[in-house]
Amino acid sequence: MKSRIILLIIGIFLATPAWMRISWEFTPKRVLNLLIVDKTVLNKNSLKHRSVNWILDHEKYIKADGKYYEITEDYYGFFPGENEKYEIRDLDNMDEAEVDSVSYRYNMVYYTDTYGVAANEWYRHRDVNDRSENIYGGMTEKDMLLLKKMKQKKKMIIAEFNSIAYPTTSAVRKDFEQTFGIEWSGWIARHIASLDTINNPDLPKWVVRTHKQKNNGIWDFKNAGLIFVHESGDVVILEEGRDLNESVPKIYTEKRYQDQYNVPPSLIYPYWIDIMVNKNDSNEVISRYIIGTNRSGEKKLIDKRIPKVFPSIIRRTGDYKFYYFCGDYADNPTKFRFAKLNRINNLKFLMYNAVDVTDRNRFFWEFYLPMMQSIFRDVYLTSSRRLR
Repeated sequence: MKSRIILLIIGIFLATPAWMRISWEFTPKRVLNLLIVDKTVLNKNSLKHRSVNWILDHEKYIKADGKYYEITEDYYGFFPGENEKYEIRDLDNMDEAEVDSVSYRYNMVYYTDTYGVAANEWYRHRDVNDRSENIYGGMTEKDMLLLKKMKQKKKMIIAEFNSIAYPTTSAVRKDFEQTFGIEWSGWIARHIASLDTINNPDLPKWVVRTHKQKNNGIWDFKNAGLIFVHESGDVVILEEGRDLNESVPKIYTEKRYQDQYNVPPSLIYPYWIDIMVNKNDSNEVISRYIIGTNRSGEKKLIDKRIPKVFPSIIRRTGDYKFYYFCGDYADNPTKFRFAKLNRINNLKFLMYNAVDVTDRNRFFWEFYLPMMQSIFRDVYLTSSRRLR
């Protein structure tokens, strides 16, 4: 009897994905006209908008022509080819009337990444861990023209980490800041699992070199930590144990926003962050980062005028709809084989390594997915009402 029960449990477990797929197949499709902008696509397996397309597939949002979104085609930006060839498809060759037409066509625009593609990343003979010039990237005046037209039409706008940092020009950045009432401090930051240059070959060489140049050739870090980089080239290193009680920044969300977006009260975030300042009282800061410094770390931050607490997500939902994600939120290593399984989020505890703090899948399943589901639902319902 006991063995039969065990076999029954195993059978149900093995059959669950099949039923989840069948359930997904019978879920109705919904039209959502979304423009994705991704200028940082090194190859067809490295797309900064990967998480966006996962959610579009999972929620069965389709284009106006009735087709599903194609991750390698349905975006504006950099399109990699074979033998170091590439194609650019964006707004820069359009006139104002054509940009205006784009703003009418879409209900929502999402700038997932504008950093672009650096020469050392694209050309195989170059060192990917060092700095180099960009062959493409940056937010442009035409991008700002589109954003202003979307804002005027009260359509949803989302931008995130690096939208207005290098290589975006200072003029375009200032225009963005004034348009949306936020300001970049000039600092970006990232958790590093190991600051040991021997044990972590992926540690950016230019960060190590810059720190050594300003500290008599010294780099005496071994543990996990945080790197802060300013647009001027200044670098600050905080090490766990020496400067940090916890090496990974945490996102804290207020109770009313937890309920609205179905996100946890706190969650670690181990990837790239830009330190933004809210400059408009009509904007809402719905979540914040807190850096887990000790006294040594606090002193280092104060000396460089880096805040210990700063926004994670800034939104505007009154006279227009706008979100700024102060992190590389759309860049997650999600597996598309799970996208077409209905209610897969009920098994999210199986989808990431709860022990590994560097596993970005935790952020996707616990935070990004429920938040984007809520935002997409809002855009879909709003656009559906306009069509009635």
